[in-house]
Amino acid sequence: MSVYAEVARPEADRLAEVRSWISKLGLERDLVFAAIMVGALIAFELFNFATTEFALADLLGDLGLGIFRWATILALAFSAMDFAGISWLFSPKKRVRVHVWYLVGAWLLAATMNAILTWWSVSLALLSHPALGNEVIARDSLLSGAPVFVAVLVWLLRVLLIGTFTLAGHRRSPDSRIGTQLRKSSNGRTSRKRPARTLVAQPISQR
Repeated sequence: MSVYAEVARPEADRLAEVRSWISKLGLERDLVFAAIMVGALIAFELFNFATTEFALADLLGDLGLGIFRWATILALAFSAMDFAGISWLFSPKKRVRVHVWYLVGAWLLAATMNAILTWWSVSLALLSHPALGNEVIARDSLLSGAPVFVAVLVWLLRVLLIGTFTLAGHRRSPDSRIGTQLRKSSNGRTSRKRPARTLVAQPISQR
């Protein structure tokens, strides 16, 4: 019995250590998940900027303003406008004013231009591979379908990732927490029932 107890104690200690490690990992799981999502968003934004600059450089060449090329300036402008527009779309809004529709229009133009330039850059990259295609998928099918698929996929993933971070940031902001607490307190105050007033009949004095 003593030998069995001595063997069982190290196993119990190991199980306790594993459980404590798992509990700590569970607390840090959200941080790890957020870091992975941030890394994915940064990678998609870099790819979007690189493909946009590559396509604009193919169209505009090496023309520039000082040390900056036109392709770099336009790629930075399109990428920033697309990011800002997606963030605004997912942010909670109380009113929709007239100038907001101009922002939506600018975002639509920037997003469309980004998708077209991504399609163009992927098409140029595929054209540089002469051995593209095989018996399963022909070269013409890859040249026509792959750029569209990559452009749409990158745009959709960017929209979903930026929307996720925008909504999560608004929910964790202190202003939103204060607003929700104030709304709960006001609802609790209004839901309280007021005591009913009782009317007491008084006799009428006769002269």
